[in-house]
Amino acid sequence: MEFASETKPADVSQPFPVVLKVPKPAMLAVAVTLAVLAVAGVAVAALALRAPITPTGSLNIETDPPGAEVRIDDIVRGTTPLALTLPAGHHRVVVRRGSYAKQLDVEVAGSAAKAYHIEWPQPVAAPASSVVTGSLSVVSDPPGSSVIVDGTQRGQTPLTIRDLAAGRHDVLVKNSSSTYQRSVQVDAGATASLVVGGAPAQAAAWGWITISAPFPVQVLENGRVVGTNEIDRIMLSPGNHELDFVSDRFGFRQSSKVNILSGRGAPVSLTIPRVAMNINALPWAEVFVDGTRIGDTPLANVQQPIGDHEIVFRHPQLGEKRQVTRVTVQDSLRISMDMRTR
Repeated sequence: MEFASETKPADVSQPFPVVLKVPKPAMLAVAVTLAVLAVAGVAVAALALRAPITPTGSLNIETDPPGAEVRIDDIVRGTTPLALTLPAGHHRVVVRRGSYAKQLDVEVAGSAAKAYHIEWPQPVAAPASSVVTGSLSVVSDPPGSSVIVDGTQRGQTPLTIRDLAAGRHDVLVKNSSSTYQRSVQVDAGATASLVVGGAPAQAAAWGWITISAPFPVQVLENGRVVGTNEIDRIMLSPGNHELDFVSDRFGFRQSSKVNILSGRGAPVSLTIPRVAMNINALPWAEVFVDGTRIGDTPLANVQQPIGDHEIVFRHPQLGEKRQVTRVTVQDSLRISMDMRTR
């Protein structure tokens, strides 16, 4: 800033001019300050108008064996092993491998991780001799009746026809006074029974047994397979029968005497043994067996019936893992799960 020289004589007739000069560096500083304030104002406005961030969580799914399809909320997201980030909330997860499928209702929490481990049951191959054939036992009163199966003469009663193709067969039983025509279902590895006799209007001359068991069981009489619990009725001739109920898959065998009455069924109740399970998890977990909570790990001598069971491990920070475990009568079972692995 400069003023008129004070040494000049004062001229009272004309006002003296006042000259203001601003240095260029100061002008640049003012311009930069104004620009920064403008940018800061735009940023504040953008932050105020920005939409809120949706919370998310992580989901990890593993299967044994791997390669299962994962569908989340009806959309295919890939195959196992699979790690995803999902919006917080409820999701419907379906894991499918061949004919097996597992549905999970998953609740994803913000910044939390959930993990699931699924083991598919291994198929058990049936003996080659029982895959496609079964047997048919035919008894008549009086004996000596002719037996015709699917139009082919097979012999006279009492008669057991072995190596008969599994499926439905038309059976004709004829004697001098009566003719009986039946459609009989023959199951692979089992023996179907057909008993006929008396006048056509006479009450049925055979009975049957029904079995309830949590796993497949074969029924044997004198070492011969007469049926399985996978069919509704196992036909037997009237009288006393000593039967063996066997499941090699679970190491189960039980014998029972059954009295069969003509035209009536006899339910058979099996005693399923229970086996001790020892369950642990690292660092720890809440444990559910077939949907029932049994406590927190470590768990010792947990008694469970033989068969296939689904075990769920839950940890508040490490998520959830599942596995299907087969319990047999061989010995106690030890199960361990590392909740820290992905």
